[in-house]
Amino acid sequence: MTIHLNVSAIEYSYEPGSVMKSITFALLLKEKKVNPYDLVRTYGGKYKLGKRTISDAHTFEWLSAEDVIVHSSNIGIAQLAQKLDAIEFYQGLKDFGFSLKSGIDLPYEKRGILPSLHKFKSETYKATVGYGYGLETTFMQVLKAYNVFNNSGRMLTPYIASYFQSSDGKIYNIQRESEVEVIPVSVAKRMRSILIKTVQKGTATKAKIDGLEIGGKTGTAHIAEGGKYVRKYNSSFFGFANDKKGHRYTLGVLVIEAKKYHK
Repeated sequence: MTIHLNVSAIEYSYEPGSVMKSITFALLLKEKKVNPYDLVRTYGGKYKLGKRTISDAHTFEWLSAEDVIVHSSNIGIAQLAQKLDAIEFYQGLKDFGFSLKSGIDLPYEKRGILPSLHKFKSETYKATVGYGYGLETTFMQVLKAYNVFNNSGRMLTPYIASYFQSSDGKIYNIQRESEVEVIPVSVAKRMRSILIKTVQKGTATKAKIDGLEIGGKTGTAHIAEGGKYVRKYNSSFFGFANDKKGHRYTLGVLVIEAKKYHK
């Protein structure tokens, strides 16, 4: 009998949806292209960009820039994403690990898909990537990216094993890659507070647990079949849970073909 162990966390590529808004906003903060208290007009939930109409689930007329994340506004992030030039956006996503293997000690890891730098010159494309369409990621890539917010702006490589042990009992330690700064500490701290606010007051209130510092972002994306989006969705939550004893955990949940739609 042959047993195939396929790890969806590294082998399944998908469009991540609104969890990418946090990454886009972090890049805007890093490049000093936005102040969290800037006001962004969200046009009552409908906005025309070229031939595309962008919709929100809410009908806010205005939101602060940080509340664009808290209330998951497609319209807000579509406009804010335009402030990043093509190189800042493209390279920023690469720096967060998208289209690159995470380095986890598992076989058959996919890279996902990040289109060419040229596509980032399109206003429409910037908008759609800003809220999580037009690229493909893996669960592990998004989890690794979100860990940056809970690790003072530094990216680390995830591992399953702590060491290898031979049949005679000898232990071989695994050499760890050094952490790399992706965003400044100040930006990571601000993003952490915004994600906590999202759990306290925004789209992720169901993740709130008394006694824990929990922050995170929900995301839902249509699934494409045969080149068209169909009425099927992937839903996810990525964030962190920290306690008063100093334990810090980055966490993620992905439901493939979720039965209920969540913003």
